[in-house]
Amino acid sequence: MGILEVKNLRAGYGSGDVVRDIDISLEKGEFACIIGPNGSGKSTLIKALQGLLKDVTGEIRVDGEDLFRLTRHEVAGKIAFVPQIADLTFEFSVLEVVAMGRYVHQGRLAGLSAADRHVIRDVLEMVEVSHLQEKKVAHLSGGERQRVLIARALAQDTPLLFLDEPSSHLDLNYGLEVFEILERLQTEKGKTILATEHNINLVIPYARKIVFLKEGRIQAQGGPVAMITRENIKDVFKADVDIRENRHSKLPEISLIPRPSEKRQIKE
Repeated sequence: MGILEVKNLRAGYGSGDVVRDIDISLEKGEFACIIGPNGSGKSTLIKALQGLLKDVTGEIRVDGEDLFRLTRHEVAGKIAFVPQIADLTFEFSVLEVVAMGRYVHQGRLAGLSAADRHVIRDVLEMVEVSHLQEKKVAHLSGGERQRVLIARALAQDTPLLFLDEPSSHLDLNYGLEVFEILERLQTEKGKTILATEHNINLVIPYARKIVFLKEGRIQAQGGPVAMITRENIKDVFKADVDIRENRHSKLPEISLIPRPSEKRQIKE
């Protein structure tokens, strides 16, 4: 049995199911990405897999345990979550935000222990924000904030790490840096990672499993070579693409084929 087993999952917000008939299995140490267009149910699914929605049916087992029988504190000991870039307007420092990730390991009213401080120091170094620890998070760039949110999740020290569109609102370089960090967490720390994403080319070199989501249902899932086809992209995104081999990674990558237009002029 994998570290995450999902069977026949349906979830929504009271007015109807947003995702339905979801079956996913992740092995320990796997890196998987859920890809789909806006409105396909990616964020709803990542919330449902943490037990954050009330209107959910089906089965979710985390490390062999029924998610719906776990307390919120127990779930926080198994799954850390990085949301889309949050509007952190409070005047917390980087160190204070990352320290919030240690609450699951602390007793009531207990302060940071020596072990907590050691973990915090390690994760700050791993995501390369040690030099920012005294700065206010509200004053950081988008890419720096995303690193801090990942550090906070790592401070929870959970086997599973969920992320909701980690490259959202980031430029190309920062998006690449975030996925490089995630790859290191998978390979060096053995983390099992599940991320939603919309940037297909960014995902391909890093994810070992791709799950295509369309209108709340899984259309296909498997390795990137098998999944990245013109047919799948057309089906899920309603876009025509060319598929080619990246000369560095030797993996497939896509380029959009512009729709024909009599008015458009191609300039040299």
